[in-house]
Amino acid sequence: MLNTSLTDDDIEYSEDCLHLNVWAREGSSNAPVLVWIHGGGFTYGSASPDNYTGAVIAAKTGIVVASINYRLGVLGFLHADSPESPGNMGFLDQNLALNWIKNNIEHFGGDPSSITLFGESAGAASGHAHMLSPMSRGLFRRAIAMSGTINAPDFTETPHESVAKGDALAAIVGCHPDNKTLVSHPDEVIACLRTRSADELVAAAFRAVPGKHLPFLPTYNNAFLPEEPSVAIRSGSFDTGVELLTGVTSDEGATMFYWLQPKPEILAEHLDNVERETLINALHKTVSSWTKGVTAPLLKDDEAEITSKAAIRRRYVDYLSDRLFVCPMHSAAAAHASRGGTVYTYVFAHSTTRTAPLAWAEVGHGFDLPYIFGLPLLDRERAHFSDEDVAASEKYLAMMSTFAGLPVQPGVSAWPKYTANSPISMLLKNDNYTNIVGFRSDHCDSSSGHS
Repeated sequence: MLNTSLTDDDIEYSEDCLHLNVWAREGSSNAPVLVWIHGGGFTYGSASPDNYTGAVIAAKTGIVVASINYRLGVLGFLHADSPESPGNMGFLDQNLALNWIKNNIEHFGGDPSSITLFGESAGAASGHAHMLSPMSRGLFRRAIAMSGTINAPDFTETPHESVAKGDALAAIVGCHPDNKTLVSHPDEVIACLRTRSADELVAAAFRAVPGKHLPFLPTYNNAFLPEEPSVAIRSGSFDTGVELLTGVTSDEGATMFYWLQPKPEILAEHLDNVERETLINALHKTVSSWTKGVTAPLLKDDEAEITSKAAIRRRYVDYLSDRLFVCPMHSAAAAHASRGGTVYTYVFAHSTTRTAPLAWAEVGHGFDLPYIFGLPLLDRERAHFSDEDVAASEKYLAMMSTFAGLPVQPGVSAWPKYTANSPISMLLKNDNYTNIVGFRSDHCDSSSGHS
C-alpha cells in the first residue's frame, strides 16, 4: 500500500466496476451482515485485493460479509451541474449495492434486518455519509467508521468547486470547443468527456488539480447530501437510529507523510542533516497536498518558538491527524450521541514494527486493516506476524463482531458509550485494553470539530 503512485501506468481504470463479493459459512442462516466499503480517498482502491477479503471474518465469526465497488475520482464524483453528471455517482453506486444486499442477502444466509456497514478512511466516511443521506434510510442498522467521517473539512466540496475542477479537466483533454464550459453548455462538454478513455480522464484529473492527492470529492447541496455534512450533524439531519462505532489509529497523520511520493527529508529518524527551511517546506507541501484551502500558513505562527526539528515535524503530523480524522470523529460522535444515538469509539494503538515502521511515529493511518481482516490468523501470513499480532487481531475481530449486539472489553465489562459529557474511547493497545477520555480533543475546535 505504501509509496504507491495514484497514476501508475500499470493501473487500469474503468467505469465497469460495479461488482460485489459475498462470503458466508456453509449453512449460514439469519446471520448478521457486514458490508465493507473500501477506502482510498474517493480516488482509488478496490473491493477485491486478496489481503482484504471477508473470508477470515466470515469463518472466524459466522457473520456474512459483503464488499462493494464504486466509481472513483472524476468518474465517481464530478459534479457538472447536470443530470448527466449530478455528482456523488460513487455514493449512488454504494446505495444501489446496499439496496441489492438488503433485498438479496437472505439467499446467502444473512439477516437483512441486521446489516452493518464497515469501512476505513474514505470507506468510513462513505458509511457516515449514508447515515446522513435520506436516500439510505432503512438500508442498514449499524456503522463502523474506521479512521474517517464525512464531516472532515477536506473530504467534501461544493458543486461550484467540482464544476471548476471539471472545466480545468475538460480543457486539458480538449473538451472546451468554442470556449463552451460546464456552466454554459454542460451537456455538450459531458458528451465530449465521454469520448475520452477512463485512463485519460484519470490522468487529466491530477493535472487539473496540481499538488493534490484527492482531485475530486463528494459534493453536498444535492439529493444524496442535502446539507454540508458538518451542518447536518449539528442540526441532527441524520439517522439517529443507526448505532455507530468509530475510531482512529494513534498516529493517523504519520502515514500521510510517507505515503505517495514521500520526501526523504521528512522521514529520517534523526534530522540533524536536514536544513530547517528544507524540512518546513517539505512539511508544508505535504500538508497542502492532503487538505483544501491555504492550510500551511496556519502552522507558521508558532514555528519560530520551536527549536527542535523533530518537534516541528511532530506538530505537522499531529495537525493532519487532528484535522482529517481525530477532531471530525469527536464532532460526529458527540453530535450523534447528543441526539440520543448509540456511539462507541476506540483508538487503535497496537504498535509493532509492522504497524509503526518509523521509529518516530506510532500507528499510522491504515495500519489497523490487517488486524480487522484477520491476516495474522492466516497460515500463509503467519510468518509476518507475532503472537501479539495474532491476539490483537482476534480481539479486533471480536470487537467488530460483538458490535452486532453490545461491544465488550475483552474479559471485562460492557464497553462504555461515548457521550458529549463523557467522551470515552477504548484504547486498543496490545493486551492492555483501557478506557481513555477525550483522546486529543483538547486540540479540537468544539464549534467545528476541526483542528
